[in-house]
Amino acid sequence: MSDSAKSSQLSLTDAFTRSLACAAISPGLRNILVFDASPETLRLAAQTATQMLEVITGYPVVSVTLGTFEAEDELWGSLGLCGKPGEQPFQWKQGLLAAGQNNSQLRLVVIPDLTKLSLAAARACVVLMGADVAHLERHGQQANWQPNLCWLAGCASDEVGVVSPHLLDRFALRLSEQSTKTTDRVAEILELIDERELGKETELESLPIEIRDHLQKALLLCSAITVQATARILDYTSTLEVYSPRREIALGRLAQANARLEGAAEMMAAHVDAAARMIGLKPVAKQTEDSSKVGSEPVTPQPDLPKPTEATPTSTSPLTDKPEPSTVREPVYESDKPEPQPTTQLTVPLNPYPEDEAPVEREAASLRLPPRRFRTSAAARGPIVGVEKAATFQDLALVRTLLEAAKFQSIRQQSTANGNRRLVLSPTDLHCYRRAPVAEQMLMLVLDHTCLRDCNWQEELLPYLSWAYVERASVCLIQVGAVDAQHELRAERVMAQSILVPRISAGIEAGRGKATPLAHGLDLALQTLRHALQHGLSTVQQAVLVVISDGRGNVPLEASLLGRIAPPVGRKGFEDALQVAERIRGLDGVKAVLLNPQPKQYADLPLELAEAIGATVVLIPPLEAVEVE
Repeated sequence: MSDSAKSSQLSLTDAFTRSLACAAISPGLRNILVFDASPETLRLAAQTATQMLEVITGYPVVSVTLGTFEAEDELWGSLGLCGKPGEQPFQWKQGLLAAGQNNSQLRLVVIPDLTKLSLAAARACVVLMGADVAHLERHGQQANWQPNLCWLAGCASDEVGVVSPHLLDRFALRLSEQSTKTTDRVAEILELIDERELGKETELESLPIEIRDHLQKALLLCSAITVQATARILDYTSTLEVYSPRREIALGRLAQANARLEGAAEMMAAHVDAAARMIGLKPVAKQTEDSSKVGSEPVTPQPDLPKPTEATPTSTSPLTDKPEPSTVREPVYESDKPEPQPTTQLTVPLNPYPEDEAPVEREAASLRLPPRRFRTSAAARGPIVGVEKAATFQDLALVRTLLEAAKFQSIRQQSTANGNRRLVLSPTDLHCYRRAPVAEQMLMLVLDHTCLRDCNWQEELLPYLSWAYVERASVCLIQVGAVDAQHELRAERVMAQSILVPRISAGIEAGRGKATPLAHGLDLALQTLRHALQHGLSTVQQAVLVVISDGRGNVPLEASLLGRIAPPVGRKGFEDALQVAERIRGLDGVKAVLLNPQPKQYADLPLELAEAIGATVVLIPPLEAVEVE
């Protein structure tokens, strides 16, 4: 919207205001996308569109705003509790986009930032924009209605690559506000921090009478489309890189609405040209002429350069005179010549379809809901962190519910015919538990601290730690041979809800000890994996076992359990480790990886251990090789 709109002086001579008027006249243009619009501009545009729609429909318009948090329940409706006594405890509550359904008031749906729109809202926009009929089947509710919606969204042109192309294609009318930003930014900031102006919003006055008259007259008129106008539409859209019939239809509707505003009985080719200028489309002929000029520039650079500056004759004379004395100065004046061009390009509208050239920054299936990996529905699991108002009967907090009901018993027993003076419950008393999210995956890390001296193990371990962070997996660290172990013959286990717990990082960075109770460490891992994967109340569905060891376990499992060692030991420690590793191999849902530090002595032991576990082997480069590289 231009400054004229901000000053509450709307006029149809303004292209932005005229475009909004065309959208109000033609229902097929009521999907409006404004590029690079500030929140204040979008708010004023919504107010203007609301007034125009009220003139056209004769009824008040309901405004709805969609943001980043709307879910399916808010958009389409859900079953909710009824707090009024004497009524059904549960009733169907309409969503934002389905409220009223048939014979409902026109709703103006405002989306301040299309790039931040929630996934559920984006899917709803794709379904409802331009649809003649909407169908709803949800929670036993079946309905169909004709959507009565007008959409107004804002989007930054340099972030359009984030938005799904299917969603962008639904917006018929493309407008831009970049060319009208001529205000001083410093003055705007000073005005915002002025305490006298705080709390004051720019209010738009009522729609001018002239615009009302034009809208009412246009509502009664239907301009016929001529053959020349149809051919002219194809001249604008047939050469676009991405062809979409919606663009041709949108241009035709905009031209027809513009003709109706002018009171023309027929839509001519001139109306198509005017509509194209309103949204920034260029005709095919001009595009070919421009391309031919660009191709001729390298052959005769000096004669062509003065042409863009013909509108500013004062700047042409010095530019044409200076290159003549010497050819050495040509590069200097070539860099200066593009400077006056932006003043003329400011009047040229932007490309209404920037998604054709924008780099793709979205996901491959940006409108598809992310699948749940293991569970099909949310279960009442996880540690209790509080209570909240219940929306369903699942996971009710009985004590909190009874305490809430007890506060109102004296009043309820007087108002109801409760002769037995029993406890009277209301749906508003229901409370459920608030639970922390649970981890569905686990990272099991068996870390042999006695083999980490001469290898670059941190970099090889980092991808698995990153995976645990991304997947929000729980972490179990088995320390084998750590310097700070409570008993040097035993391994130690550290459990944490996430990789961010400081005990995990401290345990990983612990120094090396004297003994290597590898068999005991693998036995602790086996017990933990069994409890996590096979226990009935556990939520872990998959575990990633990462073992960093050279296989040289010098403490038998019996010695670790008894806390004393009985020589001779020999290969007993390693053989016990292989036996425990074979039992880990039989567990389902375990993906094992062994990071081989490549010891110079007994290099085959890590491979035997990996074969017993059934793990894939990843080589850790020696520290010397890393330093040389």
